[in-house]
Amino acid sequence: MKLKKLLNKDFWGETLLTTVLLFCIEMIFRMVSSFAIFDWATLRIFLSCFILATIIEVLVSFIKKKRTREKVIGVILFIVSIYAWLQAGFRNFLGVYISLGTSSQAPAVLSYIKEFLASYHIEYYLIWLPFIFYIVYFFLPKKWSKKYKKRIHLEAKGIGVLAILLAGALYMGTIHWDFMQNPIQMVSNEFLFSSPTNSSIAVNQFGTSVYGILDVKQLLFPNHNISTTVTNNKKDPTEYTRVFDDTAWESVIAEEKSTTMNTLNRYFINRDISEVNDYTGYFEGKNVIVVMMESVGNIILNEEYYPNFARILNHAWYWENNYSPRNSCATGDNEFSGMTSLYALNSSCTANTYQENTYFTSIFNRFRASGYHTSSYHDLDDTYYTRSVFHLNMGSETYYDGNRLGIDFDSSNYNEWPSDVDFIEKASDIFSEDEPFMAWLTTVSAHQPYDSSSVLGDKYFSLFDNTDYTDTLKRYMSKLKVTDDALGRLLDILEAKGILEDTVIVLYGDHYPYGLVDSDVQAAVDFDVEEFYEIEQTPFVIYNSELEPKVFTEKTSYMNILPTLANLFNLDYDPRFYLGEDLFSEDFSDRVVFADSSWEDAIARYDAGSGTITYFSDETYSTRELQAINTEIYQKKEMSKLAIMNNYFDYLEKKLEDKKGEISEDYEETDDSGISSQE
Repeated sequence: MKLKKLLNKDFWGETLLTTVLLFCIEMIFRMVSSFAIFDWATLRIFLSCFILATIIEVLVSFIKKKRTREKVIGVILFIVSIYAWLQAGFRNFLGVYISLGTSSQAPAVLSYIKEFLASYHIEYYLIWLPFIFYIVYFFLPKKWSKKYKKRIHLEAKGIGVLAILLAGALYMGTIHWDFMQNPIQMVSNEFLFSSPTNSSIAVNQFGTSVYGILDVKQLLFPNHNISTTVTNNKKDPTEYTRVFDDTAWESVIAEEKSTTMNTLNRYFINRDISEVNDYTGYFEGKNVIVVMMESVGNIILNEEYYPNFARILNHAWYWENNYSPRNSCATGDNEFSGMTSLYALNSSCTANTYQENTYFTSIFNRFRASGYHTSSYHDLDDTYYTRSVFHLNMGSETYYDGNRLGIDFDSSNYNEWPSDVDFIEKASDIFSEDEPFMAWLTTVSAHQPYDSSSVLGDKYFSLFDNTDYTDTLKRYMSKLKVTDDALGRLLDILEAKGILEDTVIVLYGDHYPYGLVDSDVQAAVDFDVEEFYEIEQTPFVIYNSELEPKVFTEKTSYMNILPTLANLFNLDYDPRFYLGEDLFSEDFSDRVVFADSSWEDAIARYDAGSGTITYFSDETYSTRELQAINTEIYQKKEMSKLAIMNNYFDYLEKKLEDKKGEISEDYEETDDSGISSQE
C-alpha cells in the first residue's frame, strides 16, 4: 500500500472522530466516577486517546472498503464503551475495579447478574452516548453523511506513525515529569505504568482504555517489582517489650540467594513489635468461636428486629467504627484476611488462587500452638470458595461443609440458601466436644438475592409490614433475622452445655449487603451511606457472658482481628507477621484502610483514587506525614501481595525449622567453654 493512502483526508478525519469519541467516553466515565476533570490526568488521557485512535486508523487503513473500516471502528468503540461501563458498575458493586486476574469469579458474578445490574446508577449509562452517536452517524443517509463528513474531515498533517511517536513521547513525559505528579499520591505514575498494582489510581491517571491494556500486559507479562525501601524500625526495649531470638532468621537472611525472599525477610524482621499491655492474656485459656457473618451490615443493630444480637451487645465489647472493605472476592478474601491479617490481592481471588499456601502465622495455627483443638464450618459447599482446601492449609484440623454437616441445600439454586439456625445446631454439637477449642464459623443465610421470593426471604417478610421498606429490603431483613436466630441458638446451646462463661464469641460481617441498592441500605441505618466508604460499616463484637459492655470508637477492620485475639489470649505469636494491629496496643494507629488503599482516621480521610485529602477539623497532616502514611500502607499491601504470591510463610517456616535444627546441633556439640555439653 502506498504511503499516500495514509495521508488522505479520510484517514485524518476518521482519526479525529475516533479520538473525540474515545475521549468523550473517558470524560463521561471521569464525571460519573467523581474524578477531577481539570487535572493533568485529563491531558494524559487525551494524548492516549489520540495515540490509540491513530494506531487504529493505521491498522484499518489497510482495509479497502470504507464501510468495513467504519464497522471495525464501531466494534472497537463498543468494546471500549462496555469495558468502561462495566468498570463503573464493578467499582460501585464490589468496591474495586475489576481485573483479568479475578476472572475465576466470573461464574459466581453471573449468578447475581440481576443484582449487579440493579445496582447501576442511571448516570453510568451516559458512557454509551459516544457509541450511540457513532452508530447514528454511521447510519446517516448517504447524501447527508457525505456532506457531514466533508465538514469534519481535515487535511492530513503528517504521517500517522510519526504522529504516534511524537504523541507517545509527550505522553511518557506526562508520566515522568515531576510537576505532573501529585506529591501525596500513593504510588508514582511511572511505577504504576509499569506495574498497575492499584487499579483505582491507574484508572484515574490513565483512563479505562489504557488501564485495560496495562491489565492485559500484566496478565501476560507479570511485573512484580515493588517500589519500596526496607528500613529498621526497631525501638529500644522496655519492660513491656516482647523479645524474640532472631538468630535463626538472621542466619536464613545471610544465606538466602533470592532477592524476593530476602526483601520479604528484611521487611518482616524489621517491623515494629507491639508491646504487651493491660489486655494481654485477658481471655487466656478460654474457648473461642469466630463467626464471620455473611452480608451482615449495621442494619442488624436494630434491637426490635434482631434481639439476639442486642442480647450479645449487653455483654460485649463493640467497635462502632468497624469496616469490612470489599475486595474482588469479598467473602472469601475477607475471610482470608481475618484468618491471616494479610491484605488480599485485588487483582486475584486470593482465597482460591493461592489455596495451597500455608501460614504458620494463621489464627488456627497460633491457637493450635497453644494447645487448642481447631475446626471450621460453613453451611454450603465449595461452589464459590475452596474452603475444604484452604481452611485445612490454614491449620484447621477439621473442616465441615454443609454436606458433611448433613444440611439440606441445593447449591445449584441461587435463590435458596441453607438456614444458619440448622448450621449452628449441627456445628456446635461438634466443636463443643473438645476443650479448649477454637472454632471458625462462616454463615450464609443473609446472602443475596433479595429481589425474588425465597424460603428465608419470605420467612419473616410480614414482620416488616408496618414499615415503608421496599420488598427487596424486607427480604434481606427476613434473611438477616434467620442469622440473628442462629446467634441466639448459639448462646442457648453453649449455656446448656455449661461452657458459655468459658467461651469468647467474636462476630464480624464479611461485607455490607451489597445486593441492596444504596437507598435500601440508607432506609435502615442512621448514617450517610453515600459519604466516602461509610456504607462498608459492619459490626465487630467480642462477647463473653461475664463482660461489662463497652463501646470503642477507634476505626478498625477485619485486618486487626487476629493480632488482637493473639494478644487477648496470650498466644505464642510474633506481631511482626501481621499487617493489622492489636486494637489494645499503645501504638494502635486508629486507621482503617480500604480495598483501593484509601484510608480514614480520626483526623482525615484520604481518597487514593483521586489523591485528595479531606480533614474533619483544624488538625491536619503535613505533606511529609501524608507521604509517610501512604508509603506505609503501600508497603504493607505490596509486601502482603509478594508474600502470598511466593508462599513466603511456608518457605520461612521450613527455613527456620532447618536453621534452628542446625543451631541446636551446634549447641549440643559445644557449650560456651568449647567443651562438648554431652560429656
